[in-house]
Amino acid sequence: MKRRFFNMSALAAATAAAAGLGRPTAPWAQGTSFPPIVSLVVPFAPGGGADQLAREFANAAAPLLPGTTFVVDNKPGANGVIANRHVARQKPDGATFLLGTSSTHALGPLIHRGDVDPVADFAPATLLAETATAWAVLATSPWKTLQEAIAAARQKPVTYGTFGAGSSAHLYGLVLAGATGAKLEHVPYKGSAQAITDLLAGHVDSVFLTTSALDAMTKQGRIRLLAVSGDKRTQLLPDVPTFKEQGVPQLEFNGWFGLFGPKGTPAPLLDRLAGVAKTLGEDQPFRTRLVSQGYDWVGSTPDALARELARTMEIYTRIVATTPAGELSR
Repeated sequence: MKRRFFNMSALAAATAAAAGLGRPTAPWAQGTSFPPIVSLVVPFAPGGGADQLAREFANAAAPLLPGTTFVVDNKPGANGVIANRHVARQKPDGATFLLGTSSTHALGPLIHRGDVDPVADFAPATLLAETATAWAVLATSPWKTLQEAIAAARQKPVTYGTFGAGSSAHLYGLVLAGATGAKLEHVPYKGSAQAITDLLAGHVDSVFLTTSALDAMTKQGRIRLLAVSGDKRTQLLPDVPTFKEQGVPQLEFNGWFGLFGPKGTPAPLLDRLAGVAKTLGEDQPFRTRLVSQGYDWVGSTPDALARELARTMEIYTRIVATTPAGELSR
C-alpha cells in the first residue's frame, strides 16, 4: 500500500523558501537537493504506529521541500530485515530513506545477524520521535490493574501479541515475565494493526504495543492500558502509571523512530532533512497533534540520532545477553 502526498500550497512553499529549508529542484542537483520523488520505507504493514508517523511526516514535510513528493512504501516482515536490506542497497542519492525504529534498527540486528549492519550501512538523518510501549487488555477484561494481570499470569499462561518476533515489544514481554514470574506466551504479528484486531476478537489475551498504535482504541473505550514504559508517564496518557511506578523498574526505557539513508547519503541532505524535522517540531499545532497520537516529537540532528542508536543498542545488548537462547526468535 502506497500513498502519495502532493505539495499544493504556494504559501507553504514560499514560507519554506524564506526559511531556507526548501527550494525548487528543477533540474535535480544530485547531492545538494532531493529528487522529485523520495521513498520513505516503513518496516511494518499499513495501519500501525510507525506507518502512521511516516504518513504524518510525509504530509507535513512536503510543503517544506517544494518540488519533492514523499511516497510511503511499506515493506513489513522479519522485524525490519526486509526494509533494512532494501534501503541499504539503494543508491545514496536522497531518493530513499528508512523509518527505522528502536525495534527494527537496534534490537533486530542483535538477534538476527545478517548481511546488513545498522551502523555501518546507514547514514542517520534525524531522530523524529519517541513513544512509550504499553501492556494492554480488552476493556472488558477482568484485570483492572497491572498487579491483577501479573497475578493471573502466574497461575495460568497469558498470551500477548506484538508487532513481530524479536521486536522491542517482544522484549518488553520477556523482561516483564522475568522480573515478575508471570507466564507470558508470545504471539507475533507483522504489524500493530493485526495484533489489535486479534485482541479485539479475543484471539489473544493482551498486547504489548506502542501507545501511538493503541491510542484510538483506548479513547474509544475498547482497550485498557495496564502500564506504560519509560521513567515518567506519557503526555498522551497521564493517568496511566508506568511499570516503574508499579514495581517493575526494568521497563523504564522507551522506543523511538528515526530516519536513515543508505551509507554515503550526502551530509547536506541529511542536515536538510534534520532541519525539516526541527522546523516541524517548532510548529505547535503539529506537536500537539503528534502528542495526541502518542508521540513525543524530537527532530534531532544526525549526530544525536547516531548517539541514541548507540545508547539503545547498549541497553538491548545487556538484555539480550541474559535472555534464554531462542526466546527472541519466536
